[in-house]
Amino acid sequence: MKTKIFRLLVLSGLASTALVASMPAMAHCGYRHVYYGYARPHVYYPGPRVVYSPVVVYRPAPVYYAPAPVYYAQPYPAWGAIGGAIAGAAIGSTLGRGDGRIASIAAGSVIGAAVGSQLGR
Repeated sequence: MKTKIFRLLVLSGLASTALVASMPAMAHCGYRHVYYGYARPHVYYPGPRVVYSPVVVYRPAPVYYAPAPVYYAQPYPAWGAIGGAIAGAAIGSTLGRGDGRIASIAAGSVIGAAVGSQLGR
């Protein structure tokens, strides 16, 4: 019986020694502070709420260099030049005499076509 009590005392002594040795580790708020609760009261101060908004980046539109637009005039029928050439040939044939008649018809046609093309516009 003596050995059972001795073993029980040794076992309880070891347990109490382990408990006493671990007391600083169990102190939540430091060692030898006088707090009667489990730990020092923690105060929570809510900080400002941080909201991340998406950043919008405006980039300039790409610039495409194209050739300048070309505007074409309306195609007009060459009736003014044709009519002027006919009228110039008729006038040149009436004014020309002899061997110069062919030259006067050609000159009248050219002058009449130039004048007629200007009038057709």
